[in-house]
Amino acid sequence: MHVPTALLAPAAIAALACAGADTARPADVPAAPARRVVLLSLDGFAAGRHLENLRAGIYADPDGVAAFAGSFVAERAIPVNPTLTAPSHAAIATGAFPAATGIVANVFRLPGAPIGQETSGFEAPWGAEPLWEAFRRQGKRVGVLEFPGCDGTAPSRTADFGATYVNTPFARARTLTFAASRFTTAALPPGWTSASPARRATFTVNLAGAGLPATATFTLTALASSGDGAAAYDTLVADDDADLTNGVLARVHAGEWFPLRLRAPDPDGGSRTIGGWCVLRALPPDLDGVTVYRGGFYATEAYPRAFREALEAGAGFWPGPPDECLPDRGGNDSEGVTLTEMLAQMRRFSEYFTACARTAVERERFDLLVLYQPIVDEVEHRSLLVDPRQLDYTPAHAATARTTVTEAFRAGDRAVGELARTLDLTRDALVVVSDHGMAPVWESVEVNQLLQEAGLAAGEKVGKGWRVAPRSRMAAYAGGGCAHLYVNLKGRDAGGVVDPAEMKDVVRAAAVALARAQVEGSNVVETIIPREGLAAVGLDAPASGDLVVFFRPGFSADSGIGAPGAPWHAPAELCGRHGYLNTHREMAAIWLARGAGVPHRRVAEASLTEVAAFVSRLAGVEPPRRAHP
Repeated sequence: MHVPTALLAPAAIAALACAGADTARPADVPAAPARRVVLLSLDGFAAGRHLENLRAGIYADPDGVAAFAGSFVAERAIPVNPTLTAPSHAAIATGAFPAATGIVANVFRLPGAPIGQETSGFEAPWGAEPLWEAFRRQGKRVGVLEFPGCDGTAPSRTADFGATYVNTPFARARTLTFAASRFTTAALPPGWTSASPARRATFTVNLAGAGLPATATFTLTALASSGDGAAAYDTLVADDDADLTNGVLARVHAGEWFPLRLRAPDPDGGSRTIGGWCVLRALPPDLDGVTVYRGGFYATEAYPRAFREALEAGAGFWPGPPDECLPDRGGNDSEGVTLTEMLAQMRRFSEYFTACARTAVERERFDLLVLYQPIVDEVEHRSLLVDPRQLDYTPAHAATARTTVTEAFRAGDRAVGELARTLDLTRDALVVVSDHGMAPVWESVEVNQLLQEAGLAAGEKVGKGWRVAPRSRMAAYAGGGCAHLYVNLKGRDAGGVVDPAEMKDVVRAAAVALARAQVEGSNVVETIIPREGLAAVGLDAPASGDLVVFFRPGFSADSGIGAPGAPWHAPAELCGRHGYLNTHREMAAIWLARGAGVPHRRVAEASLTEVAAFVSRLAGVEPPRRAHP
């Protein structure tokens, strides 16, 4: 197959898979193993921004990321391709490229699956042994908290104790607005006083989850701190249903946060706290237009039961990630949050992860503890507003966005500092990495719509949305800077429609269509790699596409499709994406270490595939095997 040479440079591609992998040799064998090793991944903590922050003195925690100077520092840690969260974390934990782990993207298609059926890179089994499995095989005790790939769903994805990342709430966030008529005169809560008669409104939350009540009822009681002859309510007391209460009342004023909680059975046989964090947005003195943003309801998911209960006692319920909003653009729709609110959610989320880590360090016996924090990634996706080509860019919005991103990096710095203070670094070792960096984007490319324009895919309407029709000759599974394109091949794929003799023509047509795709005179694609070239970039896995396409930074690949003739590109709503080729400096991650047995070395560049061996050597165990035992 011929692909334009500007888009496919074999010599350059061959260098991508091994960039930094063996040249730095970052780890010496320590004289004595560390008593305990802790590995923390700060998702999206970009090397370039980190170095800028160091030079500008942004970090404030004396034990945070700046404290690693003089110990082990890799200035640029090179992720695997594609530079996405699931493949990178699989590589960090196993020391293997996607060709061995099988995790080729955040979303991809398994061999033989029908067009339209996707697999999550966060849920698919790994083809290589991870650190926690290697350590346990050698008789070591391991804890893993929220790290991608260790979700307790199989023995190879389970530690001795752990917590799993929670994606789905029991109740989604909502904005609640109350008219004055919703409030009725009520008795004062015990221990409270009010200058005007207390007034109370109730509301219900619909819950969806095994073992949960269908609804939970909560009460808001308005109080007045002073009286001048007219009711002037300025305080709200929140309580939950008497049958579900923890016996804790929250008293708040406008702009303050409070939790709503209930108790329910847990699948492990105990009981759990389910809750949501809320903010009182408005409390008019006459109660006409009381507004509460009720966050999603979640619970901590951890194992075994005793450890889950300890996490609840030490960290509370899972607070959920920052809710959807566009704070850098001044967004505040009825179901979104303001910038101030989002920053509060971000800090709470980070503090929750830190509290869980502290509980594990102080309570559990372990040889290896693997941790995760997603804060910087969450924020930069929404707030990396740095280029005038980005949607709604203004200097003022960009300045606000930069402040927001800085706060996220500071939260990561505080998390590292708090973790370091829980350890005895004369006997323990702390390793801090990230999985990738982030690049600004301004245009979103719907790859399946582009294939439809080329006559290779077809869209079909399902309800209010569209999907790739099973009769399509090809389909793309895209995200960020990368897309896997699969031919719908007869004899290989369920429902395949393309004869094997036609496969080369379909692949060639897709490559030409993508190579020619331009927005305002700029090519959207950087590199197109056919299946026979994937070994050079560590992507020669059965789940990889028949074509793998890397986009130019600035262009974000997505999998959408619509009616024939609909636009295949539009201004990107997200501000930051990753998944681009790992040769781009914006994609570089961090790798820092200090403590017992850590070599004092500074290297310019090292591969994230070396982290697993580094951690293993610090602990005095054999590194993971390239395949499951």
